Amino acid sequence: MLLLNSSLLRVCSSIVSSPQLHQNFFHPVNFVAWRLLSSSASNSKNNDKQHIVVALGGNALLKRGEPLTVENQRKNIRDGISSLSAVLRSNTVTFVHGNGPQVGLLALEGAAYQKQTGAIPMQLDVLDAETEGSIGYMLEQEIDSALGDEGRKRGVITMLSQIIVSPNDEAFNNPTKFIGPVYSLEEANKLGKPVKQDGQFYRQVVPSPQPIQLIDQQLTALELLTKNDVIVICGGGGGIPVIFDPVSRRLTGIEAVIDKDRAACMLGKTLGADGLMILTDVEGVAVNKDKPDEKWIKSTSPAAILELADNFPSGSMGPKVSSAIDFVQTQRDRWCRIGSLKDATSMLEGKAGTKITNEHGTDHLEYY
Repeated sequence: MLLLNSSLLRVCSSIVSSPQLHQNFFHPVNFVAWRLLSSSASNSKNNDKQHIVVALGGNALLKRGEPLTVENQRKNIRDGISSLSAVLRSNTVTFVHGNGPQVGLLALEGAAYQKQTGAIPMQLDVLDAETEGSIGYMLEQEIDSALGDEGRKRGVITMLSQIIVSPNDEAFNNPTKFIGPVYSLEEANKLGKPVKQDGQFYRQVVPSPQPIQLIDQQLTALELLTKNDVIVICGGGGGIPVIFDPVSRRLTGIEAVIDKDRAACMLGKTLGADGLMILTDVEGVAVNKDKPDEKWIKSTSPAAILELADNFPSGSMGPKVSSAIDFVQTQRDRWCRIGSLKDATSMLEGKAGTKITNEHGTDHLEYY
């Protein structure tokens, strides 16, 4: 896996003259991406594909209540990429993924290590970076396996993504972002950390500030890669939250987890993407969910679904719906689809999930 930064590119440039090092150091999938970064952006392909930002929920990569093992994650990722293979082949795709269960496990490991040794645990921004690498690594391998030679020609790469947030964001006073495994009420009360209800269970919550922008040097690389149809995995876990100090000109990580759907929306707008797919472990957006009069939305305008906002909890479906609205309402021909990862192809065909679109007018709302 190649992690993009200027230091690594300088190292890569120093070995460019050696064919033997090319063969041994670079996997073909990542070498395509490195070669693009080493060349001029003016060599971009004439790409007529739609550009879709695909947001994979952390719970889509690990089923609720399932043990957080590498084997379980690999199986779920393999099944997910299989569901997405047609989407990947027909479109330019930029992945953003969640990391709630994964970063929560690392936080628990840090707490256990602190209890044993007295050492201060690593901050959440460092844990975010760790999960970007580990989940990106597994996604790359399954994409490589699914696409074969096509993927090796296009290139697949994971990018460590530092995303600027405001230190004054109100989220730091009201943590809502779920991380870690699920607990019973009795177990949650023993954690000694903020928890909130998530369905039938309880989970730890942390601050989730709004993403402002991907740092400039990484955005430059991301734009070049997507223009050349490279499959990029970025903004993992919503990205690594950082604060920019205008005086020192330094970036500093902060203890938080950015919502990956909001990060996907921000990246999609910045890159001028055509569509946003928010894939999770539920089949779409529902009104009165888990109640006798539950109804699933098939298609809606941003304005119509905004009127139903009270149906969407802030720790789960709320950010997905608000991200969809934000993405779609800024440009008339953009669309967003929310639904289950296993239904990805059917969602693009209009047979599953919920579509947020402007194409049917401002009052449009259709149920299944």
